[in-house]
Amino acid sequence: MSSAAKFRSSRYRIVAMGLLAVALASAALRATATPATTTAGEPVVVGEVIEEVTIIGERAGPGLWKVRNGDNTLYILGTLSPLPKKMTWRSREVENVLSRAQQFIPAGFDVSADIGPIKAVRLYMQYRKLRGNEERQTLQEVLPPQLYGRFDALRQKYAPNKRDMLKRRPALAAGELWSEAISRSGLTNRNDISKTVTKLAKSRKVPIVEPQVRIDDPQGALADVAQIPREAEIACMRSTLDRLETDLATARNRAEAWAVGDIDAWRSAASADQQDACWSALTMAPKLAEIRQRFDNAWLNLAVKALDTHAVTLAIVPIDELYKRNGVLAQMRARGFTVDEP
Repeated sequence: MSSAAKFRSSRYRIVAMGLLAVALASAALRATATPATTTAGEPVVVGEVIEEVTIIGERAGPGLWKVRNGDNTLYILGTLSPLPKKMTWRSREVENVLSRAQQFIPAGFDVSADIGPIKAVRLYMQYRKLRGNEERQTLQEVLPPQLYGRFDALRQKYAPNKRDMLKRRPALAAGELWSEAISRSGLTNRNDISKTVTKLAKSRKVPIVEPQVRIDDPQGALADVAQIPREAEIACMRSTLDRLETDLATARNRAEAWAVGDIDAWRSAASADQQDACWSALTMAPKLAEIRQRFDNAWLNLAVKALDTHAVTLAIVPIDELYKRNGVLAQMRARGFTVDEP
């Protein structure tokens, strides 16, 4: 007998029992090292020291964005990933808002699907199969020779022991390489500020509301990954390698700017090409694109409702989602709300 299974997932990371292979999306949500070149212009691995982020100690991050609807205010904390490994986050402004808040909207989602034990096993096996390429081809077989050479040079630099990457789909391999590279650069995706704020909200007994998203056909959504064109995944890989070869310093600079609350510096270091290429690949799978849109809509609906009904609400959004075209701030302004920058 099947039953409704519920999963908690962070914003745009919906990997629950392989429910959605958004490992392909996290595959390359970001990216960036400067290669030496041969006379033929090919990147080569050299023995340079990998520069690390130097921020140590307690940091507050940026101030809060304020969205106003008459006397009601939605305070938004824009989070960033990756962040410095050795940084401890604490924002007294967030603590002050939570002491007055009637509601807290985290960046996560409550995802449910009709999954029993047998279906769960099938989903897991389906996910394992989709991690690789058709007919068990290796990356060397599916990537253009020059692109594969660039990938393997960077893999040997940042993840020499991770040979399983060579069996992955291009977008997933790009994401795994990116994760290894940022870790070697003193950054981490595990500095989870959203979890910290959620604990603070619970300790202050602030009601927590999460968007509720139900996936009626998890097997179909996962199977949709197989329909992503190879060319789109290769574009994601190419864009990721471009950043790894030339722009890893940007990821460090963005993390440092966020930590000290310098939004102008953070925005000047922004690089959207790689994110756009990889999200474009993912959203070529119609069912995944539709699910992502439902996540966006669910969060926004909660935020708008909070502005209508509560004097003070705190919400968390990935900072990139605030400023992108038709992002959270643009949509709030389009609805007639007043937005104050920190």
